[in-house]
Amino acid sequence: MSSERFFYTSLLLICLLFISCAYAGNTPGNTLSDPDEANPDAAAAWENARPVATKYDWVQLTSGEWLKGEIKGLYNKSLEFDSDKLGLLNIDWEDVSYVKTHIPGSAKLEGNGNVYGYFEITPDKIVVTNDGRVEEYDRSLIVSFITGGEEEKDFWTAKFTLGLNVRSGNTDQVDYTAKTKIKRETSFSRYIMDYIGNISSTSGDETSNNHRVTGSYDIFITRRFFVRPLFGEYFRDPFQNIDYKVTIGTGVGYTLIDTSKTEWGIVGGPGYQETRFESVLPGEDDKETTPALVLGTDFDTELTNWIDYLFNYQITWVNQESGGYTHHLVTSVEIDLIKSFDLDISFIWDHINNPTEADDGTIPEKDDYRIMFGVSYDF
Repeated sequence: MSSERFFYTSLLLICLLFISCAYAGNTPGNTLSDPDEANPDAAAAWENARPVATKYDWVQLTSGEWLKGEIKGLYNKSLEFDSDKLGLLNIDWEDVSYVKTHIPGSAKLEGNGNVYGYFEITPDKIVVTNDGRVEEYDRSLIVSFITGGEEEKDFWTAKFTLGLNVRSGNTDQVDYTAKTKIKRETSFSRYIMDYIGNISSTSGDETSNNHRVTGSYDIFITRRFFVRPLFGEYFRDPFQNIDYKVTIGTGVGYTLIDTSKTEWGIVGGPGYQETRFESVLPGEDDKETTPALVLGTDFDTELTNWIDYLFNYQITWVNQESGGYTHHLVTSVEIDLIKSFDLDISFIWDHINNPTEADDGTIPEKDDYRIMFGVSYDF
């Protein structure tokens, strides 16, 4: 056999071998593919399965994935879920397709009040079972719910922020700033307490010392509408010639936006205010009382997975002797650091339209501005 014929024969054999291997690799028994694509009926059956909830709660995501563990509750469009392997998770409610609880709980439903029982929640309804009685409601009516024995500690959240600035040399200066937010929230009500304080000294002389404490109690009527039977505020700032100022009142509120990432609400109502001044001109009263009208708004949004933006504004109308009208603004950016720690950067603006003149003839400035840098811890 000539070398040329041997070359062409060998080339033909190699080509036939490649064709044979390619054909064998594409036979049904040797195909490599996604199992879901190979058996879509089995994948669909798994995603559409409904586990029996005996020892655990079950949650299915819109992606079809299943989670087994313990549901803590649903608040502000976020489902809190505790998994033995994954830890405590906060899942956007819009990402949850199915829920099945193994212990009873209580839920707040818009237009239906409070319901109690075992929950099964599908993409379009909530089924509540209690002592053999089964009731169905539209899923969109859910305001919030909690499962289990409703231990008191499960209702509370808190956030503490502390800032410290120390400067020495030609000028010795120390600034302390603090913020606290404590909230107790159930399926039916909400209590909030806020504190902001600032103390500064320069070369041993105090240059600022102000404290503001606010509190409110809300009762949910619908998913967006709530009644605020009581709110109050205590404020002290000697540098604004205010020994103390106490405001109490009642009002109503409405949530304009309520999504997994953004919440915006407004609230307002009538009140009563009492102010005692540090000093006044001879012959003037050092205490003023007046009716008040209070309006406020709170805006909170998640800019990214690690940056939040908050805006709080409150304006109060009172008589001229008590300041005419005042407003309090706090806008903050919170940046996630590690675990439960955040970097907090806040801008605060307090305004009094008609400050009260002190006994030495000085009139406080109408506006106070502060920028706070601090580290927050929340739990």
